[in-house]
Amino acid sequence: MNYDDQNYLPGGETLAGARKRVLIGVLAERELARQNLELPAERVQELARWFRARFDLITRARTEAFLAHAGLTPERFTAQMRELATLDAIERQFVATIDARLPEHRRLASIRDFLLRQEER
Repeated sequence: MNYDDQNYLPGGETLAGARKRVLIGVLAERELARQNLELPAERVQELARWFRARFDLITRARTEAFLAHAGLTPERFTAQMRELATLDAIERQFVATIDARLPEHRRLASIRDFLLRQEER
C-alpha cells in the first residue's frame, strides 16, 4: 500500500472510509442536538482515558509527543473524544435497530469472500 497515495490515510484507512466515519460523527452530533441531550463531561474524559490507555499514551510526555506528531492541540484532541463519546451515546440508543440490520449488512459485505472463492476456481 502506498501511503503517499491521496486515497489512503495513516494506518491504512482509506479516504472514503474516513469520510464515512466523519459523516457518522456529524450525524451523531446532529442527533444529539435534535434530541436536546447533554453529553456528560465525565463520559468524554472516560473515553480520553480509554484512548490513552489503549494506545499506551500513559505519560504526559508520551501523550504530548503523540499530539505534536498528529498536529492536534489538547483542545482538538478533546473535541475528537467528544465526537467519539457522542457517537457512542447515539449508537447505544440505536443498538436494537443496528443489531437487526447487521445480518443483511454482513451478507452484502460477503462480496469479498465470494470474489476470492470465484478466483480460486
